[in-house]
Amino acid sequence: MTSRPAGLALQTILENQTTAILWLDGRLNLSYLNPAAETLLKLDARQVLGGPIAAFLPEAREFAAAMARAAATRETFTQRELRLPLAGQGSITVDCTATPVAEGEGETPLLVELAPLDRHLRISRDDALIAQHAANRVLARNLAHEIRNPLGGLRGAAQLLERRLPDDSLREFTGVIMKEADRLAALVDAMLGPTRPAQLTRLNIHELLEHVLKLTAAEAPQLKLVRDYDPSLPELELDRDQMVQVLLNIARNAREALGDRGQIVFRTRVLRQFTIGHKRHRLAACMDIVDDGPGIPPELQPRMFAPLVSGKRGGTGLGLSIAQELVNRHGGLIECVSAPGETSFSVILPLEEKP
Repeated sequence: MTSRPAGLALQTILENQTTAILWLDGRLNLSYLNPAAETLLKLDARQVLGGPIAAFLPEAREFAAAMARAAATRETFTQRELRLPLAGQGSITVDCTATPVAEGEGETPLLVELAPLDRHLRISRDDALIAQHAANRVLARNLAHEIRNPLGGLRGAAQLLERRLPDDSLREFTGVIMKEADRLAALVDAMLGPTRPAQLTRLNIHELLEHVLKLTAAEAPQLKLVRDYDPSLPELELDRDQMVQVLLNIARNAREALGDRGQIVFRTRVLRQFTIGHKRHRLAACMDIVDDGPGIPPELQPRMFAPLVSGKRGGTGLGLSIAQELVNRHGGLIECVSAPGETSFSVILPLEEKP
């Protein structure tokens, strides 16, 4: 393993860069990657340092060939909008620059910079998602207020009518009126989401995921459930019941999408220099629930977190809306990326600040 960029000041600068930076030795072995590179490439430095490109990016043949040419010719390589396949986790689009750092006549190390184009699109999409969710909550509250009053009057009138009806057989109809009024009132309450404040305690998120995984296994024993946990994640201050509700809702959606067969992966990892809304967090915890089902219809994806939007027959369309609200209360966000064969819901929570 060759020398890595040294110096405390330089190290601090590199670790706080939003641009992913890699240091490859003359044999294209990875000698260093900064936290932004770990997050972008979905790698753990402890597992990949010292290994060749092919070990941690086995499908990125174009990238590996370009790095080999840059090291051999000692010429800077630059490519815009380079598609970089990740190890079994989709692909990303980056602007790539590889700069040879000559050290005499021997092998030539490379300083590689990867600027993700997807990151800017994601931040813009998340901003729009947060703004849309806030508008949906205001609309739901106003709508609930307008519905509650006539519903209460309707139910009260049905009760008075029931007392004055001379024929018992007619009371069946007033019973139907009251039952439907109660059902609509319950739907309004669900639109508003949980009203109690969060009861925060320090929790291990893997314990929450294990609880949801076991419930999923009991409900769908025919499915393959896979654990992919990062044990380095610390405890977070969370409301246990609310977070279980969030994860269970996502897992049940995955189970229903798969039907009789398929796989659900429960994954955790640390994200570094991650932006939620307009705030950049040094560290964030990410819980992914990934299924290999048919995917969410493209026309539904932009609206999936809006109230009363559902792709399921008989669904209320409130589950994901409420889940997003609960995660927002913890200072986090739910993201979703879906295509046929892979749908991933990511619950992202800041690590360094209290919710």
